[in-house]
Amino acid sequence: MPEDYQDIVLAAYKKMKDNGKLHAILPQATTTRLRRACLKVYDDRYTPKDADILSMFFKKDKMECDDFGKVIYDSDADDFKALRNHIKGETGKTKEENTDLLAWLIDLEPRPRSAYYLSSDKTIKIGGMPINELFLPPVPPIPPGPQKPSIPPIQAEDPVYLPRFSPRYITVSCIILLLVGTTSFAVWERRSKMVRRPESGEKFMYWDGDHYEPVKDEKQDVGAAIIPLNIQTLTQQRKINLPDTLTSYSIGKVWYKGHGKDHEFFTDSGAYPLDTQRVLKPLSNTILTKYTSNYRYLLTRLVWFLCAAFFVGICGIWASKLKKEVKARHKPQEENSTSESDFSESPLMAEQSERNLAL
Repeated sequence: MPEDYQDIVLAAYKKMKDNGKLHAILPQATTTRLRRACLKVYDDRYTPKDADILSMFFKKDKMECDDFGKVIYDSDADDFKALRNHIKGETGKTKEENTDLLAWLIDLEPRPRSAYYLSSDKTIKIGGMPINELFLPPVPPIPPGPQKPSIPPIQAEDPVYLPRFSPRYITVSCIILLLVGTTSFAVWERRSKMVRRPESGEKFMYWDGDHYEPVKDEKQDVGAAIIPLNIQTLTQQRKINLPDTLTSYSIGKVWYKGHGKDHEFFTDSGAYPLDTQRVLKPLSNTILTKYTSNYRYLLTRLVWFLCAAFFVGICGIWASKLKKEVKARHKPQEENSTSESDFSESPLMAEQSERNLAL
């Protein structure tokens, strides 16, 4: 014959209370605490299958009552007096509805009393867990055994990437490259083309674009007028290909040929090379101001310099992105190898000490 359901519920309540499982909902068994516990349990885990328990305890028809929470809220603390007396042991037996309400409060299954006797499985569960498993004794900790020197596993080295070039190196290199390039360009632009000295037998010369070239005779086909050789004119008269480089200091040192907007400038006086019937005129301030512009020349070169600086800067940024792989040495491995060697040498040292004692 199965145990009395009332004794089972009361024993489960006392066991849970002794193990501190009811402190959150029912720290003390008073009528007021029981009422508050009912409100809390109703809000947390009320299900329609518990309507019969609440209907019997509060004597409300479950078909007419659709909110047992309000019924509990409107109840009086004295409604729980019989249950409180039963919990405290002041009464031996109590009504079935009190036992069912206590089972509902501690979440004991099966519930209510009728469901327990009709069920083939008489396993008592609290919150879905068998009560015997809920209060298993704590497993004693296993005492630690003698520890052996543990050698951590050798971990694979992760590759470490460092910049291939330092920022200072890149900055200095860019500045040097920019200065060298600018200086080389300025020297190349202003260089004087070497004029070939006439050899023996070369008694004539002709105009070769921007300077004179010596030739042997006037019958050679050079595509230009051939005139008698003049050493001074050959070596000193040249065409100035960058008129914007002229400044006020060029007055008295430069000659020009011009008509309208077509002006050419030369480094020496004399006849115009392409038309020897015309004579070059000395440079004046009016011609210098009107047909040349040193500011335009400087502005153009400044723009070129900025473009070159931008290009060099892009190259510097690209160089700073370059990485090189560096394999870092793991110190723990070195320490492990040292400890292993010490451990391997210790038996030899022990053997030597034993021999010394024997002697």
